[in-house]
Amino acid sequence: MITLKDADAKEKETVLDDDASIYQRREKKTERQKFSEMKTPHDKLNYFRMYYLRGTLAAIVVAGLLIYLVYTILSPKDHFLLRVAFIDYLFDTQQTDQMAAEFIDAADITLNDHELISFDGTSYQVSGGDYNAATVFATHVMAKEIDMIIAPESVFTSYAFNGTLYSLTELLPSDLYAALSENFFLSQIRQENETLENATGDKFVLGIYLDETPFWDKFNSYTLLKERPVIGIIGNAQNKDMAIRLLRYLFDIPALQ
Repeated sequence: MITLKDADAKEKETVLDDDASIYQRREKKTERQKFSEMKTPHDKLNYFRMYYLRGTLAAIVVAGLLIYLVYTILSPKDHFLLRVAFIDYLFDTQQTDQMAAEFIDAADITLNDHELISFDGTSYQVSGGDYNAATVFATHVMAKEIDMIIAPESVFTSYAFNGTLYSLTELLPSDLYAALSENFFLSQIRQENETLENATGDKFVLGIYLDETPFWDKFNSYTLLKERPVIGIIGNAQNKDMAIRLLRYLFDIPALQ
């Protein structure tokens, strides 16, 4: 019988020989060696799943996020020269793309890379209790992402009264103002605690009726709403000069030379 001694020199009995495998010095194997010793692809796949799959997936996710972040920061951003929103008038993308293309061509506008002019005819169906669409519109207005709106008269009236729109008296060039005077939409602007029915303040030129234009004659057939359409410029619009160019195009009033 073989005896072993521990650190305290106490004897221990064992039935194992000195050359038993548990007493043999073991060399640490590399991962390549472990893989090479596995006999079947199934064994290798299971080993990979057990020890490396989670880490690999995590690394892929982190790398993807980093690539996306770098791309987002470094990639060129679209720059909008004009953004027009239809409220409660529903037009599909093909129609709104045509509107933009015809304006760009008629006004002889040259767009550089990543410059855009857009008409949105799908996002802002605010009537009928659609709270989400109304919230989206209000958010985009506050973020200065809309320059102009085209809406039925009753809907336009509510935005004009709430102070969303710019006074065209202050904005329009004198020749354009005079030419459009018969098409003006007038509205009061809410004072404290006022309602539209009991408002007493002065009226302002906050929009222009659009129904007697070739533009509306062409596209009106796509909408079922029969109220008069009104166009106006948002109070915090970023592209007021381009908005004026659109008004000249819509009403066929060329700029003075």
